[in-house]
Formats: sequence, structure tokens, C-alpha cells
Amino acid sequence: MMVFKRKQIVVLALVLMIVVAGYLQYSYKKSSVSVSESGENKFGEAVYVENDESNLESSKIEVESETASKQANDFFAQAKLDRETARGRDTDALKAITEDANADQEVKAQAYQKMMNIVENSQKEMRIETLVKKIGFEEVVALFGDDGSLDIVVKTPSLTSAQTAQIADIAARQAKLDMTQIHIKSIY
Repeated sequence: MMVFKRKQIVVLALVLMIVVAGYLQYSYKKSSVSVSESGENKFGEAVYVENDESNLESSKIEVESETASKQANDFFAQAKLDRETARGRDTDALKAITEDANADQEVKAQAYQKMMNIVENSQKEMRIETLVKKIGFEEVVALFGDDGSLDIVVKTPSLTSAQTAQIADIAARQAKLDMTQIHIKSIY
């Protein structure tokens, strides 16, 4: 009777191993595909993968490119968030000055004018960003400096002189600035 149980355990173990092997074979069939000379897909056949330095270098460049692209996306998101946070904080402070009953009328007028400048610059930045995206750039951020200059950063590996001229033209028209006050940069 003991021999019979041992045989059952061995048979059960063999059946279990066959099931696991079948599952692994099925999993590998899904992940490896080779193409025959007639163009048919053959599943489960061995696929030769060339692993030379050019493939390794190519995949390294792809990873670096993806990392740089993610950093660029993070830059644009963070720049816009920082801009809106600072703008909100500045607007709140200026609004508090304009509503302060003890503040001098001249100070109130200056605070109100600065608030209006912030609103106008915000609208100009938004229009510039929208129009630059419309000409084919994925991401763009426009930032007015304290000195009245305008910085525009676009997401692209490089800018041609024609693209730079297009962006500068949009910015000059929308912001009513001289070309010398417009600074355009690209990151990717």
C-alpha cells in the first residue's frame, strides 16, 4: 500500500512538471516570433538576436533620449507651475495693498498698475504659447522678465533659423517687443 502512494506522488509530480513546462512554452510562444521566408509568423521558434556594440549603443542612446525628454517635460510642467504660483502670490500681495485702508493712494495706484501688468503679461504669455504650439512645437513656455524682456523655451532637439524667426515674429507681435528683447531657447 505504501508503494502505491509513492507511485501516485511521483506520477503527480511528473504531471505537475509537464503542466508547468507547457505553461512556460506557451508563455515563450507569445513573446518570441520569427518570420519565415514566405513572410509567415512562426510562434515558438528560436529567434536570433544580434547583440553587438551598435545595438547596445543604440539602446543606450534611446534610454538617454527618453530620460532627457522626461526631464524636458518635467521642466515645462515645473516652470508653468512655478510661474502660476509666483503670479498668484504676487497678485494676492498687490491686492492686499490696494484694499488696505491705511495705504497711501499713490502706493495703491502703483500696486493696481502692477496687478494689471501681471494680468496683461499672463494673457500675452498664453497667446504666445498657444501660437507657438500651433506651428508644431509640443511644449513651450514664455516668461516675461522684470526688465521687460521675454524668454521663450520650446521642446525640440534643435531650432532652425526659420523656426526661430517664426517664434520671434509671434512674440514680437503679441508682446509688442523689439526683437532684441526676445530670447528663444530649445531643450529636449
